[in-house]
Amino acid sequence: MNSVILVPQGAEYQAVCQGLKSHAHPPRVISIPIGEAAVKHCLEQLPAHDFDQVLVMGLCGSLSTAYEIGSLTLYRECVDRVGQIHPCDRTLTQRLQDQFQVSPVRALTRDRVICSASEKRELAKQFNAEVVDMEGVAVLESLNLPIAMLRVVSDDARHDLPEMNATIDANGNLKSERLALEMIKRPIAAARLIRGAIAGLRELRQVASRLNF
Repeated sequence: MNSVILVPQGAEYQAVCQGLKSHAHPPRVISIPIGEAAVKHCLEQLPAHDFDQVLVMGLCGSLSTAYEIGSLTLYRECVDRVGQIHPCDRTLTQRLQDQFQVSPVRALTRDRVICSASEKRELAKQFNAEVVDMEGVAVLESLNLPIAMLRVVSDDARHDLPEMNATIDANGNLKSERLALEMIKRPIAAARLIRGAIAGLRELRQVASRLNF
């Protein structure tokens, strides 16, 4: 099988690439932008039939106290903002479940960062989801291929994040100067965000090093 791994650009992409360095014949890794619209546009540019199965890797946010920072999550399905379910490929998911011994979860995909712990609790109840990301549904809608998703929690369900949505532009790129400004406004939340990202990226790198895909 001709496999490809899709990873959000930046630190997540670098972590996965570093983890795959130990592989003799690593799969191809493609960086994707942040957010649904930007991801769909990016995937439209990929050559047709260039690969025949897909793994999405990266970080995600927790909607449940059962999934703390550093937890590995394997998606069973993604749910969109109107509650429609988008299933991942059962065969690929089962293979990864056997390898990593994790139970599949439902992920909610939103077009913005969920920064408030109270909103996370509300979304968890509304959609019966355990984690949240910004790319899952876009990938499942864009590619008519077997797709699995393996992501690591970098922020928990119990604490607020700095306001992040103004830090991402329309093309799915992170605006570093605006991010720094928002982090200055909320130093405690910012410190927690940084610690979570470091822990999540460390685990993501280790998962990539153990991956058999």
